[in-house]
Amino acid sequence: MNQKQTLPLDEALSHAYDRISELAQKTLGEKDRQNAQAVADSVHEAKELLLKTGEIPQEHAEDIAASVLRDLHDAAEHLLMEERDLTDWLRLDLLLIEKKLLHRFQTLVDFTKVELSHLKKTLQRLDEWRTGEITTIGTLQCKKCGEILHFHKTGRIPPCPKCKGTLFQRVKD
Repeated sequence: MNQKQTLPLDEALSHAYDRISELAQKTLGEKDRQNAQAVADSVHEAKELLLKTGEIPQEHAEDIAASVLRDLHDAAEHLLMEERDLTDWLRLDLLLIEKKLLHRFQTLVDFTKVELSHLKKTLQRLDEWRTGEITTIGTLQCKKCGEILHFHKTGRIPPCPKCKGTLFQRVKD
C-alpha cells in the first residue's frame, strides 16, 4: 500500500496539492515555452504522474489540479492588476512560510502573470473559494460574515468558524 494512502484525507489532499505545484514547477522549467498554457500543461502532467504513482486520490485529482490553477491565476492577476509583491497577496508573515513553497509558488505565478498580461481582457476571474476545496498559503474572507481565515500551509478550506459559511474570497490588500 502506498504510504500516502495511509494519511488522513485532508493531509493527503494537501500533500497532493503541494506535490502538483512542485512537479509543475520542475516540468515548466524543462519546457520551450513558458506561458499560462505551459503552466496549465505542467499542472496537468503533474496530476497525471501523481495518479500513476498513487500519490493522489483518483476521485480528487481534477479538483486539486483545478485548485492549484485557480490559486495561481488569482495570484498572477492580483500581481498584474495591483503591481504589488506576492507577499501582499498572501498577507502572511513570510517567516511562517516555508521558503521552498514560496519559491515554487512564485515561479509558477511569474509565468502565469506574463501570460495574463496578454490575456487581460478575456480573463474570467475565478474568485470564489468553497469549503472542502484545497488552497495554498494566503488569506480568505468569508463572504457571509467577513471572518478572516489565514492559511500558513496548503490545506482544506473549513467552514467559517464564526458563521459556518462555505463561500470565501481571497483578501488582496
